[in-house]
Amino acid sequence: MAVNRRSAIKQLLFVSAGVAFLPACLQHTTRASLALKHIQVDGDQEKMLAELVETIIPATTTPGAKALSAHLFTLIMMDDCYKKEEQQQWLNGLKAFEQACKKLNGRSFLKSTPAQREALLTTMEAGWNNKDDMSFFYRTTKHLTIKAYTSSKYFLTNVDIYELVPARFKGCVPLKPTTRKIA
Repeated sequence: MAVNRRSAIKQLLFVSAGVAFLPACLQHTTRASLALKHIQVDGDQEKMLAELVETIIPATTTPGAKALSAHLFTLIMMDDCYKKEEQQQWLNGLKAFEQACKKLNGRSFLKSTPAQREALLTTMEAGWNNKDDMSFFYRTTKHLTIKAYTSSKYFLTNVDIYELVPARFKGCVPLKPTTRKIA
C-alpha cells in the first residue's frame, strides 16, 4: 500500500482535530452562559442559582425571578461590585449550600422537589445571623435577587409604575391639611 504525502497530511489533520475536540466531548460540567472576570461558575452552578432565585421569588401571576434573569444579575453584581474576599466567601458558600442540600435531601438542589427547596430555605432563614460562608451566600443572593426583581423593566412598568422626575405637575389640586396627633 503506497501512501503519498497528501493523504498522510490529510489523515494527520483529521487525527489532530479529533484529539483537539476530545476534551470538550469528555467534559461533564456545562459551561456558564456568562464570561465573568473574577469568579468562576460552571453551567451546573448557574442552573442551581437560577432555581434558587426562582424559589426565593417564584412565578405566580407575575413572572418569577428566573424569568427576569435575576440569577445573571446576581452573578454580574458579585463579579463586578464585591471585594475579592467576599467573592471567594460567596463561592465557598455556593459549594457549601449545594453540599447542605445533598445532606438534608439526599440529592442536589436541582433535583430536589419545590417543597424540599423551600424547607432548605426555611432552615437558612432560621440561621440568619450565622457568620459562615453558606449564610453569607444565601443572604447576598437573596438581597441581589430582590434588587434585580424590583429594578427590572417588568416590575417598574407593570407592578410599581415608575415615573421619571419631575413626573406630573398638578397645579390646581387643593391641599388637604393633615391632622397630626401629638403623642
